Amino acid sequence: MSNLGFDLTVDSSVFKDSPRARARFFDANKKAKRFIKARNNYKAPDFGRMLLDLRNLNFSHEKIAMLLKVSGSTTVSAWATGTRPFFENGEQLIMLWQDQTGIDRFPREGEQLTYRYKIGQLDIFEDGGLCDQVISELDGVTTRDGEG
Repeated sequence: MSNLGFDLTVDSSVFKDSPRARARFFDANKKAKRFIKARNNYKAPDFGRMLLDLRNLNFSHEKIAMLLKVSGSTTVSAWATGTRPFFENGEQLIMLWQDQTGIDRFPREGEQLTYRYKIGQLDIFEDGGLCDQVISELDGVTTRDGEG
């Protein structure tokens, strides 16, 4: 007996023999399986990586907070430690990151090892870079005998 004083039960055997009901439940199960499969493949944006890239481009947390019009730099610091931004702020952060880095595809969680990109000064080690020039100059310097 329920709290209201009514004793209502549903006879589930009624639906077992109905082909229409079976088809409806079968379709619902297929839709649920498709949704779960799509949900498992979704990867959230990696806001920590985006904030790190912006820091490498000389953006402070205060500057990011001012550009995104959030309450303060502590909010941006919380995002850097793993707190999720609200939808509007996250969308603005993604747009700021894309604008500053020039990369259309933003990083997602769990793909650090499968997808790499270059921003800012990371190309100094490639041929013709500053490091190669310094090394070639150091190779030309002769060592002093008996000193040091």
